[in-house]
Order: sequence, then structure tokens, then C-alpha cells
Amino acid sequence: MAWIKRGLITLVVLFILFAGVIAWFLSGLDANQYKSKIVQLAADQGVALTLDGDIGWQLWPNIALKLDGVKVAPLALPRESLLEADRMAVGVALMPLLDKRIEAKEIVLLSPQVALTVDKNGKGNWELITDAIEAKAEQDAKAQRETPPTLDIPKEDAPASGGLELALEQLRLENGVLRYTDKQAGSEYAINKLNISADNLVPGGKPGDIRLKAELAGSGFPEPVNLDIHSSLAIDEGLNGLRVQPANIRLTGAQGAEAEINLRGNVRRAKADAPWQIQLNLNMDVNPLTGWLAAVGSAYTPQSTDALKKLHIEADISGTDKQMNLEPLQLALDSNTFSGSASYQAGDVPSVSLTLKGGDLNVDDYLPPPVATPEQSELNADVAAAQPVPLPLESMRGFNAKLDLTLDKLHALDFDIDKPQLAVNVNNGLYQLNKLAAGLYGGTLNSTGVFNARGNSARGELSGGLTGVEISKVQEALFASDEPETANQKKVTLSGKTDLTWVGQTSGADTLALQKNLRAAVQMNAAELALAPFNLEKGMCQLVSYAEKTTLPEKEWPAQTRLQDLRASVNLNGDVAKVEGINAGIENIALTGDGTVNLEQQDFDFALGLALVGEKTSGNGCSVQNDRWRNRPLPLRCNAKFSEAGATTCKPDSRRLDDLIRDELKYKAEKKYGDKVEQKTEELKDKLKDKFKGLFNRGEKEEPTP
Repeated sequence: MAWIKRGLITLVVLFILFAGVIAWFLSGLDANQYKSKIVQLAADQGVALTLDGDIGWQLWPNIALKLDGVKVAPLALPRESLLEADRMAVGVALMPLLDKRIEAKEIVLLSPQVALTVDKNGKGNWELITDAIEAKAEQDAKAQRETPPTLDIPKEDAPASGGLELALEQLRLENGVLRYTDKQAGSEYAINKLNISADNLVPGGKPGDIRLKAELAGSGFPEPVNLDIHSSLAIDEGLNGLRVQPANIRLTGAQGAEAEINLRGNVRRAKADAPWQIQLNLNMDVNPLTGWLAAVGSAYTPQSTDALKKLHIEADISGTDKQMNLEPLQLALDSNTFSGSASYQAGDVPSVSLTLKGGDLNVDDYLPPPVATPEQSELNADVAAAQPVPLPLESMRGFNAKLDLTLDKLHALDFDIDKPQLAVNVNNGLYQLNKLAAGLYGGTLNSTGVFNARGNSARGELSGGLTGVEISKVQEALFASDEPETANQKKVTLSGKTDLTWVGQTSGADTLALQKNLRAAVQMNAAELALAPFNLEKGMCQLVSYAEKTTLPEKEWPAQTRLQDLRASVNLNGDVAKVEGINAGIENIALTGDGTVNLEQQDFDFALGLALVGEKTSGNGCSVQNDRWRNRPLPLRCNAKFSEAGATTCKPDSRRLDDLIRDELKYKAEKKYGDKVEQKTEELKDKLKDKFKGLFNRGEKEEPTP
């Protein structure tokens, strides 16, 4: 056993001698000879590099160049450091040192701190460095163009001189901090506890292992978000390619929010000046989305507790650093699945495109919960205090986009929409609605339009039609009142199948201007339509029974009127809709007229004419004995607030009652008095006029005639 002891002692002695030789050798190799050159090279590029200490040697655990107190700042502002590090160590290979060459094998950064700042004018402090580097490059290129060419004479091989080479095998960054402050936007973000370790970053070598951990915090994050990246990475020869085999990115936030992203593929270029070619596969899972909303400071909560639970995305990414395509693209939001493609193209005006096809989607599940209906006084106060909202015209410009969305079924705002299709193109502020189509309550919708946001105010145009739809649902969607309904309220409604066509336009720089400047024309056609709570046949019978001095039939009059073959034109001017050219049939009654609907005042006013075209108004209606009452429009006026409309809303129209009375009296006077018609007509006119005014109030409380 003695020989083992002597062998160990010999090895220790040899190790000490070897270490002593290295120490003696390094003591004669002054690394500080590179200090001034490094500082000057940095200054030539517009960078102020400060090395507070000497460049020394570290012998353990590896031989390394040691730099203390490293600071990097713009040359124009040397005291405003972008980067500070307590210590930087550059590990070197031993054998090249024997040839007076420094070959970097490892880099270690201890407690580096990076501070990026955007001033109130939107200028970043790092731009001082990048601008200086670009200016230096332009200056060198100009000097090279102006320098006369020289004759290259081959030289004899000279012994290699000492220099610095990089063959990085390891990179370690410990306890780093990166802060980003935007004084213009008033926001601040930070990456804390940044730790990076990387092995085998030698170009052309075997894949290396990279690990990054950090904590993300900022003005928009109530609590920090943890980031963990683990990847196998290979670098191609000449730094012209990266192979990800794969990369796993994990994010964890507040309330159990987790996100995991997996990337596999490569990024390559044929040569140094060629564009990068991208081939990657993306697989991402996010859950729950509500947790991530809370992590970024949002209090949004969907109606359904099953909504915004999970998101899954799969895609193949291909293209270049200027244009990328995601195809095929598979997306799953909770139980909703979509397939399609997406693309992005850089340039002066960036462009994005998204095409998706999906199944059934219930949008109501993702809307916020309904709030309690406010009291009338609170509602009036809210409406009075409402201010126009300016349109974000600047944000609506500066990009191109294309959206093509197709679903099997969409449920939104209590509407069931079959096979909706939406196709929109955006061209630097010009929004073109190429297609809006759907099956809507038994009918079909088709519409196109354009919205121009390129100027100081926007201008929009829309045209289209609804075929065979339930008009009550259209009324509810377009003319719904924000006022709370009372228990005894009789709402004015239209029901039945109808066809609508429209064309409209508007302009303005805010929401109020768009509403006030809205001009639209709507054409309505319906075979069968019901109007409630009015019964126009009853009103006609009241007129006839009084004129013929007959008894009004005793029957139950329904609180509605069925209209046949209705045709009408509606012109919308801001908040006022003018209804013109009304033509319809009510059993044996021909209806004509016009009117207005004021959406802001929530009231309506219609002047109608009812003309009998038979002996009876209907099969079980009232009889008409006098031929003079047939085919003769009898005037009615229907006007009231939406909330006050009822069975007595339609009454004799005092505006046209004088003409009716004059014609009837003139006819009777001619038969009785012959040449003295005019005199007798005026005598009888005033006597009978008051009786006509109370025509519809028999048996009811007397009401003043409008």
C-alpha cells in the first residue's frame, strides 16, 4: 500500500507544480493590454464602456478573464447606463494561452442590470447607441467609396500574434434585472430574478441545453408572472441557422393561471445577407383564461361559469422574417373549435389576415352578466350625462387586414343566427364589408358596406336586405327602448314575416355625430303583418255607425290589426324615421297613410286613411249601407309615446276632419237646397262638427282631440 501513498503524493506535487506554472505564466500575460483597445472600439461605435477595475485572471473553478464594475451607456450620455454588471468573467481555453491567444469558452455575468427608457417625446435611450452605430457604418461605407483602390501584394506567412477569439461553450447569467420605463405612456415593466444558463453554443456543434427563469412584473400586473424556458438549441455553422429541438415555454400567474407553449423547428438563411426562413410547429395551451385576465388587472367576468376556461392553438408557421403564415391553424376555445389560416406581412403598412371556420358559438356566454334595470330617474340622468365618444381614427389606420369568418350557428343577444358569414377587408383605414350573410329567424340576411376612416372624420355606407324574417325580432333589435317597462304597459309591436331592403350612409368624428348624420331608406313588403295594440277595423266601424246612425256590432275586438300585402317606405334621418307610402289591406278595408317615428323622443305620429271596398268591413264586422261611405278614405290619426300607446291611441284626425265634413254637407245640401248650397253648408258645418269630434269617445272617458 506504500506505493499508493507515494503515488498520491506525487500527483499532488505535480498538480501544485502545474498550477504554479500556470500562475507564473498568467502573471506575465497582462490582460489589461486589451482594456484601452476595447474601450476605444466601443467608443468608435457610439458606446461609452466603463471598466471600473483592472482586467484580472481567475484561476478557480476555471481559468477566466475577470472584469469588475462593467457599465455600458450611450456615448452622448455616458452617465446614463443602459447596462451595469457587478462582475463579468470570460472563461478561456488553456492551450491557446500558450500561444499568447485568448480563446473565450465561457461567459459569466453576475447581477447585470439593464435600464431601457422611453422619454416623453417617444425616444428610447438605446436609440442613441443604434443611431450612432448606423452613422458609423455609413461613415465607413462612404470612406471606403472615396478611398482609391490599392494593389494587394501577398505577404509571407507571419507568426500568429495574440488575439481574442470566441468559441463559447457556456453562458451563465445570474440574478439579472431588466427594467423598461415609458414616460410617454406612463407605464413601467421589469424582468427580475433573471437567470440564464446555456451549454454548447459553438456554431456547428452538437445541440446545447438552454434554461431561462425570470419573474415578470409591471404597472399592468397586480402580481408577478413567472417565466420558465427550457430548450434544446443547435447553432449552424456561420451563425446562419438555429434548430429548436424543441423549446418549452411555461408561464404561471395569479389564481392558478397557466400557459404552456411548445415550439419545434428551425430558423435558417442561405447566407449572411439572405432573409431568414422560418419553419416551426406551434402547440399552445392556456387555462384558465379568466385567471390570465385577472393576472393583467382585468375584472372581466363572463356570464357563463364554463366560458374562458381553456384555449388551445396548433399551427405550422412558415415564411420569412418579413412574412409569416400559420397554416393549417387549429383553435379551440372551451368547447368551440375552429380551423383555418392566418398570416402576417411586415412593411410600411403591416398586414394581417385571418380565416376561420367553426361550429356553434354562443356569444352570450362570453358577455358580462346582465345588470339590474335602473330606475327611470337614474336612466334619464345617465342619458342626459352621456357624452359623445370620439372615434379612434388614428388607431383605425396604419395597417391592412383581412377577416373571413364562417360558423354553423351563432347565438348572440338572444338571436339565433344560422350559418353566419363575415368577410371584411381593411386597407389603411378603409374598411370594406364584402359580405355579411346569415339565416335569421326563418329568413336570410345579406349586406355589404364600406367605412372610410382615412380623414379627420369617418364616412360609412351600408346596403342590403332581409328576406322572409320575423319583423318583431327586427323591431326588437333595431328599435328597442332603453326605458324600463311598467307592468301595465302595452308596447307597440309589429309581427309577421316580411322583406326589408335598405341603403344608408352616415359621417362624423364621434358616436353622436354618426347617429345624428344617419340617412337611410328602407323598403318594407309583407304578405301578412300584425299591428298591436290597435284595432283599426273597430275604428272604421265606429265612424260608419255614427255616420249611418246604426249600432256598433257587439263583439270582442282583438287588440291588434292584421295587415295584408303591406308596402311602405321608411326614410331615416338621424333619430327620426319617416314612414311614407303606406298601403295595406285590412279584411275589406284599404289602408293608406304616412307618419313619423322619433327614436330620441320615443313617440310616433301617423295619419291614416281607411276606405271600405265592400258592404262589410269583414265577415263578422260592421255593414255599410250607404254607397258614399265605400271607397272613401276616412281619416284617423295615431300618435302617442311608445310607453303610453293603447287601444284608444287612434282617433279622428282633426287636421282632415273639416274637409270630410264639408264634402258630406255639401252633398246633402245640393240635394235639398239646390242653388243655396254654400250658405246652408256653412250653417250646418259648425253644428255637426262637434259631434264628429267625439266620435271615438262614446262610452269612454271624454278626451281632447289633438
